[in-house]
Amino acid sequence: MKKIFILLLILFSFNCEDNLSNSIPAFQAIIDGEVDWIAQDFNATFQDNQLSIFGINQLGAINISISSPELGDFDFFGLSNHSAVFQDDQLQYSTENNFQGSIGFHREGILSITEYNTDSNYISGHFYFDAFDISGENTINVSQGVFYRVILSSTNPD
Repeated sequence: MKKIFILLLILFSFNCEDNLSNSIPAFQAIIDGEVDWIAQDFNATFQDNQLSIFGINQLGAINISISSPELGDFDFFGLSNHSAVFQDDQLQYSTENNFQGSIGFHREGILSITEYNTDSNYISGHFYFDAFDISGENTINVSQGVFYRVILSSTNPD
């Protein structure tokens, strides 16, 4: 009986569920509330005073650009110079586009940097955004986004 219990314990310890704790570093989000998007390839770069976090998988790519790798919140509202893009095989959705009939900016979303380790040179945080295609007729919701210990490369001079 004891051997069966130990065997079951081992089997449950090695389940096949993909989650953030099984992937370090990681970059993932939920698309339109139902599709788990987990980047197969990703990176973060700081160049020309612009932080870009990019990830891609078979469903599409996410590219987020903000002005700094420092801790804090960066919004995609109004006329901010921060943006987020989701590109699938058919359309590009961007927080810089507005929905059809818009008379003003209706961008929505936030990226929060919660960890910036300059010794090991990695960055962590979370994000969400709503974005529109160029026509403004199609929208996408990216929620529960997380980037965890993504290595940050920099080409800015000190």
